Amino acid sequence: MNDSFLQPDSSSLRQQGIEATQHLCHDRIHTKTARHLDACPSCQQAKDVIDHLLAIPDLEPSPDLTARIMAAVKQEQSRTKRSAWWPRAAAAVFLIGLSVTAISIWSPRSKPMIATTPSPRTSLPVDQGRQEAWQWFCRTQESNGSWNPTRWGGDARFEVALTALPLLALQSAEGEKTAEQKEVIRKAQQYLLSRCDDQGRFGPSFFGSSYTQGMATLAMLSCYRTNPDPEIKRVLHRALDVIISQQQPSGCWCAVGIAQPDVTVTLWQLEALKAASALGWDEVQPHVSLGSKWLTSHRSESPQNANFDPDGKIDYFQLYSATTQLRESVDASAHDQLTAIRRRLLLKQIQQGDDSGSWSPDDRWAMIGGRLYTTAMASLALR
Repeated sequence: MNDSFLQPDSSSLRQQGIEATQHLCHDRIHTKTARHLDACPSCQQAKDVIDHLLAIPDLEPSPDLTARIMAAVKQEQSRTKRSAWWPRAAAAVFLIGLSVTAISIWSPRSKPMIATTPSPRTSLPVDQGRQEAWQWFCRTQESNGSWNPTRWGGDARFEVALTALPLLALQSAEGEKTAEQKEVIRKAQQYLLSRCDDQGRFGPSFFGSSYTQGMATLAMLSCYRTNPDPEIKRVLHRALDVIISQQQPSGCWCAVGIAQPDVTVTLWQLEALKAASALGWDEVQPHVSLGSKWLTSHRSESPQNANFDPDGKIDYFQLYSATTQLRESVDASAHDQLTAIRRRLLLKQIQQGDDSGSWSPDDRWAMIGGRLYTTAMASLALR
């Protein structure tokens, strides 16, 4: 074997010498830096800042991040021109570390350092937001055609009402519905029909029965509008009789077992009677007029007339009532107000994960209606 093959040439020896020298210098610098860190309170404080930055979750980059880093570097260079070189080296080390840390934390390609909740929608059309809500309802319907309140943070006694609201939302879709939507609507309709007794009352009797009666009757009227089935009409005759029988002489309605007039209950009953009047139930018109007159006299208590605070906490029923009134308004500002409400609702809609398409249950009715209620009301407000 040729011995020269085993002997490194001069250039190889030179390269090895350079690498050994660099390694030695690195070790010495590292050792001196470590000693300086242990003895220098300012550098130790800077190190604590770096450790804190490493724990910060993934955030959007500041648009002037680079400019601020370079300004800090220039300021540090100007301040330390006449100082010893080791403090300058330490400062440079930490500035580089700060820059690298900022890049790793704020880079859009970096992996999130902690689990994050699904971010809300930023800017999407209203129709797409409603479609995603309908898809969520289709995914979450039970096999018997209902939607289970307890599964979504609501009260089980409101199962009929919280099946009627998603049905209303799905029925509000304009144009031809998908095969899946048609089947979901059919099952929900059959469930509601099965929960109406011979007197025309929907669901169990409890303090919330009046809400259930108004919502379920309104949902069945929406079904009858698209499918004038005789069986549905017979059920609606009885259900409307129940609503009319519960109207007070003053024109309002009360919650079951409570003598005090209730604006919200009154609004749901009036919604159902107005829909019935539009579909040919002429006998309900005097009751609509009486109820509307009472509501006008209590306008300050009416949710749809409450001031719209774009920065306040969302009340989904208030926004539903407001959009119902604004769509009927001839006021020139109505369109702008509707746009503002819709934009606010879309910003709150979940767009990731299993709850994608829904709205979080975070308003005053959340303990009763849960996610089913907020999603249905938001979807209806986007009409």
